Amino acid sequence: LIMKDKDPDFRVFDITNDPFNSSFVSYFHKSIGGYHPAKLQRYMDLIDRYISKNHQPVLNMLNTKYYIVNDDQGKPTVQPNTRALGSAWFVDDYMIVESADQEFNGLNGLDPATRAIVHKDFAGDLEGFTPIKGGSIEMKSFAPNKLVYESDAPSEQLAVFSEIWYGPDKGWKVYVDDQPARLIRANYALRAMRVPAGKHTIEMRFDPDSVRIGKIISVVSSGLLLLLALGWILHAMGFLSLGKPKS
Repeated sequence: LIMKDKDPDFRVFDITNDPFNSSFVSYFHKSIGGYHPAKLQRYMDLIDRYISKNHQPVLNMLNTKYYIVNDDQGKPTVQPNTRALGSAWFVDDYMIVESADQEFNGLNGLDPATRAIVHKDFAGDLEGFTPIKGGSIEMKSFAPNKLVYESDAPSEQLAVFSEIWYGPDKGWKVYVDDQPARLIRANYALRAMRVPAGKHTIEMRFDPDSVRIGKIISVVSSGLLLLLALGWILHAMGFLSLGKPKS
């Protein structure tokens, strides 16, 4: 059932064993769990408070489309989750909170399908903005370093993406029709942004400045080494020609 799904992006939650100390599902699907000795702190917080307790709204916003559970005979079976919110969605409303604790605790009573929680650090990005939910947004393609969405809306929208927020300067950049835009954090751990009215292509690209600068340094260094090598060769050839006896 899962393997037949043509959706480019969804997640699977295996609760037949400890989902956070097993990487089996991750070999085949994008997993809610999986093992890593150093998990992101915000995601670890979600695991401890919500995911480990099967908190449905949080699992929905993480696009948990399938559960793997044990049936009555103790055999693993697939259980679809029809309430998964998908890779991105528009919300009706948002609330600004003062602290990370309020962000985190607010998830307990949140319906993420209709409302987003936004930290005050991003209030300026939403100043004067009142979303009127309408239209659609969907993922068109997925790659580890590039996510592509298409939106179509009658008015400006607030979109929430089922992708983990790493920080404002950690490499992920967003573009609307190839023009730079800005991501904000929503629901403690997810990405969000204002999406203009009309039809648009939204791209998230992993393009950290450190990698780009590193590539430039690498190219320059290689060029310098090549010039040094060429200079040494020319010098050696000149030295040998000077040392030849005259006829």
